[in-house]
Amino acid sequence: MKTKYLKWLTLLIALVLVVSACQPAATPAPTLAPTTPPEQPPAATEPQPAATTEAPPAGPKYGGVITFAMKEDVTTLDPLKAIQYGDIRLNGLVVQQLVAPDRSGKFVGVLAESWETSPDGKEWIFHLRPGVKFHNGAELTADDVKWIFDRILDEKSGAVMRNTYLNIGLQVEVVDPRTVKMTIEKGAGPFLSYLALLNRSGIIHRDSYDAEGNVTKLIGTGPFMLDSYKPGESYTLKRFDQYWKEGEPYLDGVVLKVITDPVVRLNALRTGEVDMTEELPLADVKRLLDNPDPNFTVVVYYFNSGARLVMNHTRPPFNDLNARMAVQYAFDREAYNEAVYFGLGQVHNQPFVPEDMWYLDVPMIKPDLQKAKEYFQKAGLREGTEITMLLMPNQKDAAEIIDAMLSQVGFKVKFDIVDAAAWNSRGRALDYDLLMGTMTGIFDPDRPYGYLTPKSSGNWLVGGYSNPKMDELLEQGIAEVDVAKRKEIYKQVLQLVQDDAATMYVLGLPWVEGWRNFVKGYRPGNAPMLMMMDASEGLNTTWLDK
Repeated sequence: MKTKYLKWLTLLIALVLVVSACQPAATPAPTLAPTTPPEQPPAATEPQPAATTEAPPAGPKYGGVITFAMKEDVTTLDPLKAIQYGDIRLNGLVVQQLVAPDRSGKFVGVLAESWETSPDGKEWIFHLRPGVKFHNGAELTADDVKWIFDRILDEKSGAVMRNTYLNIGLQVEVVDPRTVKMTIEKGAGPFLSYLALLNRSGIIHRDSYDAEGNVTKLIGTGPFMLDSYKPGESYTLKRFDQYWKEGEPYLDGVVLKVITDPVVRLNALRTGEVDMTEELPLADVKRLLDNPDPNFTVVVYYFNSGARLVMNHTRPPFNDLNARMAVQYAFDREAYNEAVYFGLGQVHNQPFVPEDMWYLDVPMIKPDLQKAKEYFQKAGLREGTEITMLLMPNQKDAAEIIDAMLSQVGFKVKFDIVDAAAWNSRGRALDYDLLMGTMTGIFDPDRPYGYLTPKSSGNWLVGGYSNPKMDELLEQGIAEVDVAKRKEIYKQVLQLVQDDAATMYVLGLPWVEGWRNFVKGYRPGNAPMLMMMDASEGLNTTWLDK
């Protein structure tokens, strides 16, 4: 089997070289971004429905309910504790935050109409949008904002963002009913991204919580309000008639239906059981992009996210830079993308899409088998050196191609397939040699690169990497408020990542959504949500042409 994959890998590389030498660069299909970032970031390529000869619809219509099949259940109604995709899909339609990034990565106001900050970035004044109402009819005030942030900082809340805000010394004060003052001791650079991170600082009404501190009725300010739900089955939302964006939403409601099997989700879309869905089998997606179904549209799109190869820096062999460099030069991102993602991933060396403001001009290291073998020898490793890689069941398709690439150098990879709980517990204990991690919700470089210091609780996700020079750069990055200066700092960070083989950012994840062709006005967002976090578009601007 190994010989088969070595031959396959060699043929694939040869084929890529021949095709690239003999043909001009092709323009990618509208639903696909290039698999390798271009030298100069292009304008964003947006997914478009297949061409049709039908007359265009007359215009947006009000009414109707969309049923969306989501891949996993909701684990909590409390946005402050949201971790899983189901949590985020739900609260993204119901709950909003003060600020959010637009499609370019620039932060804009949502519940905050405007804000100003002191020159040192330690004092922030937010002016709330007038006339915003909660789903219970109460008007949003500065007291509501302070109440939520006080709750986040409370040890008993279990809020995901608590440690982040404690570390920067956040304090929140009410200036007047429409004005909030926030002061921080450090972290001015990424501060707005903390406020926006996947609605984990979303403003919900205090009546959402029962006496025990659990959210039993989710009262937000979004275009839809939670009407009823059956855990493990469905979540029914209805239109909020007093939504602050006049005229939105067009839909009467949304049903989030839990269907965990991607094959079943695709069949439900085909039969019309659901109107929209997410994450379909990639083999089917590839076929549908080449031969579209006349009844529904499938798109592949990208936002800041990434798969990264993690090497354990705390034990042999990867506590030796030479061993890590051997892996870095042996790992072929293009081959991995073809084998695991059917070529639909966006190959990169940083977890930002090329059109994002934080995509940095740092050349990607190309695979070089000869250099990989030289570094393997410099590390003093013997042919057949055994290493263990942790994989979750949904990652097992990666095993053979990784084994094929690394065995060429001299590594013998043992794969431990474990459930998510074991993957996390062994990962935190640094009980592995290799693992493949993923990340989404990236709106600032501090989020992915912040793991690269031992001070981070997520340092295990980059294998316990430690370098005082990196620590110094990261401190500069979060302290600096000037974007241009921050970019120069993070260019040095990214270059050091490659020089140290600290971790390998492999590719941007391909995000897949599909909808019946009578669904109009929908455009995928820049996070795993069903509407843009900046409230510009998504299901809030979607309508049904039927």
